[in-house]
Amino acid sequence: MLGYITCDTRGAADLLLADFADRMLSEGRAVIGMVRADVVSRFEGDMHLRLLPGGEVHAISQRLGRGAGACVLDAGALEAVVARVERDLAAAQPGTVALFNKFGKQEAAGRGCRGLIASALGAGMPVVLSVPRETRAAFAQFSGGEAQEIAPNLNALTAFLTSWGD
Repeated sequence: MLGYITCDTRGAADLLLADFADRMLSEGRAVIGMVRADVVSRFEGDMHLRLLPGGEVHAISQRLGRGAGACVLDAGALEAVVARVERDLAAAQPGTVALFNKFGKQEAAGRGCRGLIASALGAGMPVVLSVPRETRAAFAQFSGGEAQEIAPNLNALTAFLTSWGD
């Protein structure tokens, strides 16, 4: 079961999925994956991911300097995080929920969390992630149109997982 949210306000999906992860963890749910970490930084554009369930934070951005126009994502750092989550995913218990920050440009290009999403689905886990508008066409192709859009709020996310157990 694959569900996704889309938010039009920059950073809103990141915050919502992080809040959802926190809610599930506080309720004792088994959760694996990664969500955006809220880290105070001196550098604009710094990106960090928080691994679930443990909370370990990893930087996935590179500092390009003032006025740089290139993407700040450090693809190598992202791939290292993905490898770590892949190892944890292999040991996950049945009923574990997989949360992934987003199906972004890396995933649209066949990299990033794409393999993790497929592995979690193959293991029978429900998967929840965000999909920005600019990668929705690539996501639809990846998911074969089998993903369910979820209203971007905590209650709808909870209802989606509840329906998984039915």
